[in-house]
Amino acid sequence: MRSLITDLLPHAPKMGLYVAPDVPEKKVRGAVRDYAKGVHSEDVIALYDGTLLGNGRDGAIFLDDRLIFQNSDFEPAQTVHYRDLVNLVTKRSRLRGTFIEMEVNRGRATFSAKLDLSRNPGSLEYIERLLQNVMLIPEQSTPGETDWNTVSRVLEELRSSGKLTEADFHKLMNCRP
Repeated sequence: MRSLITDLLPHAPKMGLYVAPDVPEKKVRGAVRDYAKGVHSEDVIALYDGTLLGNGRDGAIFLDDRLIFQNSDFEPAQTVHYRDLVNLVTKRSRLRGTFIEMEVNRGRATFSAKLDLSRNPGSLEYIERLLQNVMLIPEQSTPGETDWNTVSRVLEELRSSGKLTEADFHKLMNCRP
């Protein structure tokens, strides 16, 4: 997971994105004190700073197995394990801001969690791409073996949302051995 995160998230301070080993310790301390209690700084692979002052006290940290975030001090911190992600919807609005709404499955319950990226909307495409790729990783698979159930589900979602044409959907489905 570490290599996936470091490959897909750029180190781009102007977008509020910091990737290890270049995550400022001050920002990590701010995140750990405010919303990521108990996380060790060496476990932080990447950080999104969603603060105006640049202190890291709102935003998100990316770890090997989960994402912990807090949009503001008025909202509680949220933890989303990558294995629990089932769907993402991104939204951009002048009035409501820029955010990723995640559908998260925890046992028998599914709920929505919203990561606000309004402070640095340029980071949206990178964080979305990372989370989309994380959803493609099967929980238990043999190395080098494709989990066709997951691939089929994701391709179907892309087709349903209009992001994949019918012809391309069938071509990709025919790649199955």
